[in-house]
Amino acid sequence: MSIGRALTLAGILLFPTLVSAQSPDSALPRRPWFGVALAPHERGALVTSVVDGSSAAANGIRAGDVIPVVDGTAIRVPQDVIAAIGKHAGGDMASIEIIRDGQSQKYTVTLREFPRETQPGVTFEYGAVTLSDGSRLRTIVSIPDRRDARFPAVMLLQGGGCSSIDVPMAPDGPGNPLRTIAAQDYVTMRVEKSGLGDSRGPACDAIGYEQELEGYRAALAALKRHPSVKTDEVFVFGLSLGGFFAPILASESAVRGIVVFGTLSVPPSPYPGRSERFFREIASVDVIGAWSIVSSRVLALRGEFDEVAREADHAQIVATVNARHPGAASHIELAGLDHCWTRHASMEKSRGHCGEGEQVSTLTDAI
Repeated sequence: MSIGRALTLAGILLFPTLVSAQSPDSALPRRPWFGVALAPHERGALVTSVVDGSSAAANGIRAGDVIPVVDGTAIRVPQDVIAAIGKHAGGDMASIEIIRDGQSQKYTVTLREFPRETQPGVTFEYGAVTLSDGSRLRTIVSIPDRRDARFPAVMLLQGGGCSSIDVPMAPDGPGNPLRTIAAQDYVTMRVEKSGLGDSRGPACDAIGYEQELEGYRAALAALKRHPSVKTDEVFVFGLSLGGFFAPILASESAVRGIVVFGTLSVPPSPYPGRSERFFREIASVDVIGAWSIVSSRVLALRGEFDEVAREADHAQIVATVNARHPGAASHIELAGLDHCWTRHASMEKSRGHCGEGEQVSTLTDAI
């Protein structure tokens, strides 16, 4: 398995100061939810399925329809439909031509907002942070419904791919550590990368390391200002390449603790899906130097069958932290887990099948 695919999977299988400590939701509109699966077709894009409750379903679009035109623009491939709809915000109207049973029909479709995440006992706030270049990044904060108290908080630093962390329809279960943490009276935060989901700015695959880091910095500052958060009990949880960013942030803004899973102690080699600029900028980062000045407690976790992250890197991180603060860091190998924290019976069965093993709570239990 390539490091790029593994880092992307790790990101998928996860997410002026106002009262919410983020910009209000109105500052960053929710993206539209068209709700169809598409396939290539000689006359445009073929609708292969329609999601119940989506814009397409509400406006009478069916599986088997062909979409040749959206907003007056000819559709050549399915991606053209996605791009055309993506120019809108939730609540907008889009003009869509449909070919059904050989007959052309025109629809004016009201685009519903993309769904929002829900969880019993938890309220989700959708906000935004703004970067120096004007990019606006979607933040998603979960808060226990008991509003009479402040809570410890966990910020997720996702993997190195360009996949959205805003996946409200993803299946629940032991493979979703952030939702488990949210259910245990923690505030949680995710921040979307530029160009993904609701975020506005350059495409994720064009930005550099410094811009990604700026997004994490802004989100961590917003989390610490949140009125529901105990400022001295903020933790960061870095998955895969997110664990590379963790000590950089912690060396600049103190956190109570750091958990990393399947991370690196050196900059990554280039892999598909990220820019040359990203790898040029990250190549000069002294991540071990950052670990050497971290004063937080550190838990370095790695799956036994991880094809991407080395045990030696985790041992080096722990040794570096403990050299300055003896006993502050520990390293645990999690039996049977791959880089995407699913469990396999052996390395042979795991190899090339990241995320395809048994969904287990091993990672969440360790955290």
